[in-house]
Amino acid sequence: MGSMGARRGLRARFFAALLPTLSRGHAQVSEPWRKELLRGLAGKVLEIGPGTGINLAYMPDGVYWLGLEPNPYFHPHLKRALKLKGLPGEILLGQAEAIPLPEGSVDTVVATLVLCSVGEPRRALAEILRVLRPGGRFVFLEHVAAPQGSRLRRAQDLLCPLWAFLGDGCHPNRETLALIREAGFARVEAEAFALPLPLVAPHVAGVAWKG
Repeated sequence: MGSMGARRGLRARFFAALLPTLSRGHAQVSEPWRKELLRGLAGKVLEIGPGTGINLAYMPDGVYWLGLEPNPYFHPHLKRALKLKGLPGEILLGQAEAIPLPEGSVDTVVATLVLCSVGEPRRALAEILRVLRPGGRFVFLEHVAAPQGSRLRRAQDLLCPLWAFLGDGCHPNRETLALIREAGFARVEAEAFALPLPLVAPHVAGVAWKG
């Protein structure tokens, strides 16, 4: 592994060690939205970037869960969480921009705090649409950019490079809901709300349907 690859590997390992604490904190303040979004899922569910598997606690019995996680250091966490939940499923290594599944093969795609950090969000959304069956749902909970001109947005823009470096590519100023609305879904319903978090307080949660 070259020096660049070694640095990426160290950051991936560092983020895997840090995320369990961060995930528990976010899950506590966002739990009502997670429960509402995930309680009615059925069939084959693909979760993009499940990290430590925090959402598995909210998954209904009977779903077949697929976890697409690009950071291999999270895979042991996911195996334990999947076993604890007792759901059938599997863990896949790969990127949201190139989902290793056939077209129209899943009923629901789930993403929570993922689209902020993917390298090519438009391509990732196109892949989500591709793997969803007709009528399938994309369920999302994401932090988003503050309004243009606001003090918080100026802080997001200023701190984005450092935040992205420390946060495994996370962009606090990404216009994620606009990207979802532009991606080609037949219908998008979303709720905006704020959580008590520094820099990334603005959030959206919702569902987008494939036609």
